[in-house]
Amino acid sequence: MGFSSQKYQKDQKERPWKINPVWRGIGCILILLIPIMSWLGAQIFIASNTIALPPDLTKTVSIRYFKVAEVDRIIADFNHFTAANGLITGQFFFTVIFMFIGFGVLSFIYAVLYRMIGPPRYGPFDIPPSSMRR
Repeated sequence: MGFSSQKYQKDQKERPWKINPVWRGIGCILILLIPIMSWLGAQIFIASNTIALPPDLTKTVSIRYFKVAEVDRIIADFNHFTAANGLITGQFFFTVIFMFIGFGVLSFIYAVLYRMIGPPRYGPFDIPPSSMRR
C-alpha cells in the first residue's frame, strides 16, 4: 500500500458487543447433529413401512458412467459401495426432507426465543410509533 492509501484509510472501530464462543460451538454441534439425526430418522421412517414408497424411491443409488476412465473408476467404487450397503434413493430423499424440517424448526425456535429474550424493538432514542386513525 502506498502513502496515499494509508492517508485516507478509516480507523477500525471495535464492536460494542462480543459473540460468546459458546454460541459458535452450539451452532457447530447442531450443524453436524441435525443431518445425523435426519439420516437416522429417514432409516427409521423407511424401515417402519407405514407408507408404500414409489418404485423410484426404492431403487439402489447408482450413478451413470461418463466413459472417462478416471471418473468411471470412482463411479464404479461408489456404485459398489451403495449396492453393498443397500442404500436406496428414498434414504437420501427423506434425509433432505427431514433436514429442512429440522433446520426450519430450529430457526422458528430461535426466532421465538429472540423475540422474548432479545433486545427491545425500540431504543431510548426512538420515537414511539404513530397511531393512525382510519
